[in-house]
Amino acid sequence: MAKVEGEGSIVQLEKDKPKSKCRKWQLRVSLGLNPRTGKYSQRTRVVGGTYTNAKSEMRRFIDEIEGDRVQGRTSYTFEEYCDHYLDIREAKKEVAPTTQLRQTWQFKSACQHIGHANLAAVTPSMLNDMYIAMLKGDTLSGRPSSGSYVNQIHDNITLVFEAAIKEGLITKNPCDGAAPPKMDTREKKALDPEKAHALVRELDPTDTHECAYLIALTMGMRRGEVCGLSWGDVDFEHRIVDVSHSYDTLGNLKGTKTKAGMRLLPMSDVTYKGLLKMKAAQKAQFEKTNRYRKPDEGYLSQDETTPVIATHYGKRTAPGSLSRWWTIDRGRYGLEGWSFHELRHTYLTLLAMSGVHPKVMQELAGHYSSQITMDIYTHVNMEAKRDAVEAVSKVF
Repeated sequence: MAKVEGEGSIVQLEKDKPKSKCRKWQLRVSLGLNPRTGKYSQRTRVVGGTYTNAKSEMRRFIDEIEGDRVQGRTSYTFEEYCDHYLDIREAKKEVAPTTQLRQTWQFKSACQHIGHANLAAVTPSMLNDMYIAMLKGDTLSGRPSSGSYVNQIHDNITLVFEAAIKEGLITKNPCDGAAPPKMDTREKKALDPEKAHALVRELDPTDTHECAYLIALTMGMRRGEVCGLSWGDVDFEHRIVDVSHSYDTLGNLKGTKTKAGMRLLPMSDVTYKGLLKMKAAQKAQFEKTNRYRKPDEGYLSQDETTPVIATHYGKRTAPGSLSRWWTIDRGRYGLEGWSFHELRHTYLTLLAMSGVHPKVMQELAGHYSSQITMDIYTHVNMEAKRDAVEAVSKVF
């Protein structure tokens, strides 16, 4: 069991900043003369946060050394190990590229606060300070993070520390003792039947933007599924749409997120007529574009691989563009503040209001878990029950 000499020292590592602004410190603790080597030895640890936080970490550091409770020995900083973790997952192809990208940005957000800290030196209090700072606006963007986003960061760095434990680099996960903020995701809204009907009447299916909104509202398709839809997926003879692809933010046309996402959807009359109009309008637009193209540029043709929601040059539309379109257009429909995904949520809510069985709803929605379907179904059913009780209460 080691014995610490003195109270240790705290060294400011960000020399270009005043002490009150510094967020990177080195803790130095002297262990005295080593009788075996005849040399003086010390232990160091890099920590993040304010000077007050560094003093608290110094007390814990000394306690760990004197109690022989130092949880691990590693040269990795938190940032270095996050990069290592991502490299391994990418090499093993454990996650989709979009998930990898999302984790990369979440780790960058965390590394802004604790990236320089030694992996084994990260403590629950450091994580709690980071979460509070993020909620207050100390983020990459300079805007306060939501509790839900910080919670996601907590979940992902938990996986990082679990991986480090499996590699034998640390012995405990500091996330277990941290207190991430609660999820505060806004509850999804749904249009009532009358407003949904009015929106459908207002949409022009020959317009690329409005056709995308029509598909989401009348078929409950996700943003990536709408962008991944090709004319070969639309069976006009049997009035069926084959949802088997999704287009991601990195420009990859791939299978749906889960096997449950692959599904055959019957088209309603309004969707069927709308897609027929869109196909004719798109073909006319391609012919117009071809008049201005040179032979070496190639000419556009509409075939089974052509995207349903395409640019004037026949390119597939990115999901991010779809969201931007909606953000610009939604005010025209009196839906300021509504998200694109709430068109899909409206479709599912209307199914529940119509008495569709939850299992059928799950298949139409392409939900992997029935819990999401049941949450919507139960909520709608409870509203109907409240209306019934309200009607009976008037008798009393």
